[in-house]
Amino acid sequence: MLKLSRLSDSRFQYQLFIDSCVDDQGDFRLTPRAESSSYALCFAIFGYHLVQADDVIDVHRSVWDCKLREGLAISQASRERETLLSQDKPYLQLLTFTLSALSILGTLSRDPLAAQVRSLLPKDLEVALNDANALKGVARSGNQAMFLAILLIYARDYLGITTQSDIDRWVNLHLSAMNSFGFWGPSDSMTHLQFQNGYHQYEILEFLHADNVPWFAAADAVAALADEDGHFAPYPGGGGCYDYDAVFIITATEETTARHRELLIRTAESILFGQNTDGGFCESKRVRPHSVGNILGSLLHAFNGRGRARTERLRTALTLLRPKHNRIQTHWSVYSREWGESDLWDSWFRMLTLARIDCALNPESSKSWGFINFPGIGFHPSCRDHC
Repeated sequence: MLKLSRLSDSRFQYQLFIDSCVDDQGDFRLTPRAESSSYALCFAIFGYHLVQADDVIDVHRSVWDCKLREGLAISQASRERETLLSQDKPYLQLLTFTLSALSILGTLSRDPLAAQVRSLLPKDLEVALNDANALKGVARSGNQAMFLAILLIYARDYLGITTQSDIDRWVNLHLSAMNSFGFWGPSDSMTHLQFQNGYHQYEILEFLHADNVPWFAAADAVAALADEDGHFAPYPGGGGCYDYDAVFIITATEETTARHRELLIRTAESILFGQNTDGGFCESKRVRPHSVGNILGSLLHAFNGRGRARTERLRTALTLLRPKHNRIQTHWSVYSREWGESDLWDSWFRMLTLARIDCALNPESSKSWGFINFPGIGFHPSCRDHC
């Protein structure tokens, strides 16, 4: 069981880190050294909500509502000149994050962004999923499948658009295309890619409380990929996304939680131990610098893998040796962060992972966390009120 004193202190330090990411104009930065961005504002709102810092949200509700809408409008105008928005991950991610953030602020009713959502609803859902290769488990296709589902659910629940048939179709197509591990893609051996990509579809299946979901098979397959520290990335030290995605699947039911209880405790302890002194969390402390210990650790991590996961880890280890990976670059900021540098994204995901584990091991703890009652990342069954 998690030591509540350590978890409580970790939450407090995490909130201090979020505070440290605000600039002089009241905007948020991915790290204290980055420039401000709309993504960072979303991550900050998610973080404050998760630790139930409602007083902070109340004070800034109106200002943040305006900033979120302005940031989305700027992104839309910029991105639609370069690409098709319905297939553009940066824009779709910002749109769905913004909808989640506005739902937290309670300001969606003022302007539910109906025009933006309507224009992105698929004309043929199956074609859209196949175009993204979502049913084949191709890298990054899980994100696109999740975006489509979020928009369909949002259109149904918030805009009064009849999308239930497409939502049902989305579920049925995914369930029928699963491999023996409960994911999508090759079925000869389980890989980190399968669950990290497929987690996004599982997020929707949980939100919809779908029937006939192979939670046991998926949880066992993911648990088998854990390293000795309870991390789930193809490189040592875990990763914000990999660890959360794995824990999300393992904690989906009481039975899967009980089956992997010791692993979950080990994961939580490793995450708590890895919190930086500034209160934030990073991607991994064991990828950089290029020390002998880190390089040997990466090779040992690969050697300890099984099946295709071993090859996947070795390929990752060799790839990460290249100078281009000395820092982490994303579309969330122009600034490239260091592997061991605290940032709002990894910090939110790490704390969200701890929250999932805490609630799985101590169900009464769900009232102590601010999960997002909205489809997508950050939802938890304890806040379900309409599915």
